[in-house]
Amino acid sequence: MEPSTESFNADDVRTFLTTYGVALSTGDLDTIGESYAFPALVVGTTGSVLLGDPEDVRASTAELARGFRERGLVGVVAHLVGVEEVGDALVWAHARWSYRDEYANEQEAQEVRYLLRRARDTFEVCVAVPVGP
Repeated sequence: MEPSTESFNADDVRTFLTTYGVALSTGDLDTIGESYAFPALVVGTTGSVLLGDPEDVRASTAELARGFRERGLVGVVAHLVGVEEVGDALVWAHARWSYRDEYANEQEAQEVRYLLRRARDTFEVCVAVPVGP
């Protein structure tokens, strides 16, 4: 996708994260794969993973989804903690993900910082960095 210099606000980022969360909740691997710029990078405390194409994203997400289901988690809700603009089309977004059981009760949570690039009418994940334990 071609970068856009169109201005955006936190609501745009919230919309992207909500769409991404719905895709995670429903197992929509195609939408999840289309949410990334390539190559993309996931950076953790013990190493980094390069995601070269949508198939890499789908494969890693399918593995995570299996783990969620095994733990009884069926929904994912995003909360936007903060946004920092770092360029014409780049933004750091800090998200808190709430993983819910069948009764919509939070069972787990995770915070992730994303470097997002504005592309057409949405964003693409360039870098994902899990925060904390």
